[in-house]
Amino acid sequence: MARDGNRKYHDRVAGKYDSIYDTPYWRFYRDVSWRHLKPFLPATRPAWAADLGCGTGWFGCRLLKSGLNCVFLDPSGAMLGEAKAAAEAESSRGLATRFVQSGMEQMGEIEDGLLDFATGQGDPLSFCEQPARALAELARIVKPGGHVVLSVDSRVAGVKSLLGEKSPELALELLRTGRTKWKSDRTEEAFGMKMFEPDELKALLERAGFECKSLIAKTCLVQRGNDAWLDAPAQMRELLAAEERVHGRPEWFGLAGHLQIAAQRRA
Repeated sequence: MARDGNRKYHDRVAGKYDSIYDTPYWRFYRDVSWRHLKPFLPATRPAWAADLGCGTGWFGCRLLKSGLNCVFLDPSGAMLGEAKAAAEAESSRGLATRFVQSGMEQMGEIEDGLLDFATGQGDPLSFCEQPARALAELARIVKPGGHVVLSVDSRVAGVKSLLGEKSPELALELLRTGRTKWKSDRTEEAFGMKMFEPDELKALLERAGFECKSLIAKTCLVQRGNDAWLDAPAQMRELLAAEERVHGRPEWFGLAGHLQIAAQRRA
């Protein structure tokens, strides 16, 4: 189930969320994510896609621009409101949209086998209490042969971020269990989260009925403090090409905060 703290946090920041992530780094990050995702979109139209954990709907709007009907799903009502406003212009072209207030573990409002494609960006699977249940739900609503592309938090990066603490306990707990806490200044917005290792993520998807097709880490070369690197368009393009040369190679995964996996629903 969606954690109450998760919903409260995202309800509070919904109106300013896009401005928080409107930086050169995060634009680069979204571009990397979309470029990896795009080859897995369905080739035929009409087709239904979903933006799971849609937030303000950036990826869902890109799916609409690609000619796909789209389900926008998020546990935060405020985020869904932002996504609905953002999608309004795109849906005016005759494409269908639906808005579902839910986390990934409870997607009963979506029919069996409706979707030809689904993505979960912003790490909604990491925010699930029961990731295996969420993936079982995903397998239910995605057609055989359909693809999913999911972003999750990397356990390696999570452990690395805790190595400066006075005690090793938090790092050791995360290493053992993959579980940690979302850091929040407000007690009522605190919630637990899951960080994944690559083989663990692949195994979960395989058990849910998916065949893994591609796995990248993002971003390996450009980090959050490197915004100035991205000011010059030519250098940004060079960095993007370099990123795409390495981000599918496991030896580079430890540099990245997130993993992104593409998988196909088995028949």
